[in-house]
Amino acid sequence: MVSRNKPVILIVGFGMAAGRLLEEIIDKAENAFEIIVVGEEPLAAYNRILLSPLLAGEIPSDNLALHDSAWYETNGIRVITGDPVTSLDTNRKRATTASGERLAWDYLVLATGSRPGKLKLPGESLKGVQALRNMADAERLLGSISSIKKAVVIGGGLLGLEAACALQAHNIDTTVVHNASWPMNRQLDSEAGERLVTALHEKGVTFVADAQCERYLEDEQGAVAGLALADDQVFPCELVVEAVGVVPEITLAKAAGIPCERAIVVDDKLRTQVDDVFAIGECCQIEEELFGLVAPIYQQAAVLANVFAVYANTESEARRLLLLADCQGYVTQALPTKLKVSGVHVFSAGTLVESENNTIDDKSSPVSMAMRDDQGGYRRLWWQDNRLIGAVMFGDTEDSQCYVDMIAEQKNVAPQMQVLLDPAGLEAELSPEQEVSS
Repeated sequence: MVSRNKPVILIVGFGMAAGRLLEEIIDKAENAFEIIVVGEEPLAAYNRILLSPLLAGEIPSDNLALHDSAWYETNGIRVITGDPVTSLDTNRKRATTASGERLAWDYLVLATGSRPGKLKLPGESLKGVQALRNMADAERLLGSISSIKKAVVIGGGLLGLEAACALQAHNIDTTVVHNASWPMNRQLDSEAGERLVTALHEKGVTFVADAQCERYLEDEQGAVAGLALADDQVFPCELVVEAVGVVPEITLAKAAGIPCERAIVVDDKLRTQVDDVFAIGECCQIEEELFGLVAPIYQQAAVLANVFAVYANTESEARRLLLLADCQGYVTQALPTKLKVSGVHVFSAGTLVESENNTIDDKSSPVSMAMRDDQGGYRRLWWQDNRLIGAVMFGDTEDSQCYVDMIAEQKNVAPQMQVLLDPAGLEAELSPEQEVSS
């Protein structure tokens, strides 16, 4: 176990960001700190991404834990679960939990994550209206799933579609209502979106576009009985899953006087404006950027662990500042999005332009080329100034990583434009309209 004379890192919040940060600190500054991590949930950190597969019955709950209890004990990490921190005193460097325990720190990391977004509709407190955000949500759904015949998922983004397919896997008649014209509209162009709607319908999931939710209907037992839209459509159901985004959880930080905007404000080294206080994951913002995907949060964990490694090995404040200046900070990434549920594979990356110039000789404006195959596959690429800026794929997405790399590298790809639609080798000649069928 770690001795008590070492600096204390207190991590408030025990989700995937905290779990990854622990791994990075152990790797980069092993035995340099006493580490305490405090979580609101009764479980240690687990993989939230697997909640939909858990709900679908594809994996057991045991597969979600990031580490077993022995790993935390072996690495000298004190774990407190089910007893959230309720107040912070940044002057005295003390935290108080719900049970009244007081915890001292030398360095504080806020990893409080986010809360599910709410629509604030009449009837939102009815039984059967919920999110799918944590293990308790999933267990509640699994406990009632046998009695549910019809469900509505509000939100046609990645998480909403995964939840809908998980419910449909239990033979629940599931409808997705979305406030845009096609699902995943922030990641897909209209054609890929239309193909995704068709694939969802084939799986038994109904998609309703341009929906404006108005209120929840109530049955005689005080439970949800349906969802009413502004156009007078009504969808009877015994369950509504709201998948309408998340809100950074910054309550503790604001109460402690830590500067916040939409989230806790940090620099590229994850430092807040309060000495020795850091924030990581969905609860923080770097400039205007917020976070909801795993990849940037894991990058943040590596950055912050490097900061702590400098703190562990340098006592001089002046020397520490010099070393921190040389540390790689967080760098914004162009991150891909992938959906892989029930045999439906979708990919997108970069900037997708729904309306663009179609003159290939005009290099200053975005231009696209598309390919469709006999198996229902579709892909479209966007260029600007002879550089790949965006890609979307429906169907076969195995070679998607090459597009991610090209978008990130921003190399001149003019000589390869046509063949890039099929990196394995496309023999068809592209027409001036940039449309390809194979």
